Amino acid sequence: MDINHKAKEFASYVKNTKEFKAMNKSKADLDKNRSLKKKLDSYINKKNSIYSNYRMEDASIKMNQLNQEYSDFFNSPIVSNYMQSTKQFNSMMEQLYKTIEKELLR
Repeated sequence: MDINHKAKEFASYVKNTKEFKAMNKSKADLDKNRSLKKKLDSYINKKNSIYSNYRMEDASIKMNQLNQEYSDFFNSPIVSNYMQSTKQFNSMMEQLYKTIEKELLR
């Protein structure tokens, strides 16, 4: 069996985790609300622009200002759920990467 087939199996396992399913559901909920989705896209674009155009210390200050500007937005239940489920999925994936790295270094 080749590695590409194993990668597809692995992706299938990941898709069946509760973390992936929760993230996917919360993303679908967010996508249904066009104004929230548009505002999230705007936030992401502004965040990327800050990190691209400012030195790290200046970017930190700008990000604090941006996060203050969007604080009410992030308290919205749909957005909060999306952010939390995405964070949980990313934590799960980080742990998987660490496990793979550990096995490679054995």
